[in-house]
Amino acid sequence: MKTRYRIAALIVAGSAVVAASPAMAATTTINVSTPKTDMFAFKGMPAKLKPGTYKFVYKNDSGIDHNLKVGSVSTPNFDKGSKTITVTLKKGTTAYICTVAGHDKMGMKGNITVK
Repeated sequence: MKTRYRIAALIVAGSAVVAASPAMAATTTINVSTPKTDMFAFKGMPAKLKPGTYKFVYKNDSGIDHNLKVGSVSTPNFDKGSKTITVTLKKGTTAYICTVAGHDKMGMKGNITVK
């Protein structure tokens, strides 16, 4: 009988450790898109975020090659569909851009304030 209680206590204690583990920290998903109607824009890109890990799901419906680079992490160039990148943001300012030649001049760039 005492063994059962010890096992239950270990399971409960082990669960608390797993729940508090930094590896289990939540990742926030941010949906960004470039629609057919505005072929040189990032719709849904936030201006401000808190420090943390973010999954950017970039959907390109424009039919034109684009990519999304946030900080130093970038999707490949693609003209249709979705690509995902995961970025850990620290306090400060993080740039985002489409690195296809000339697209930044068309408005596909900006900054995220992280605080």
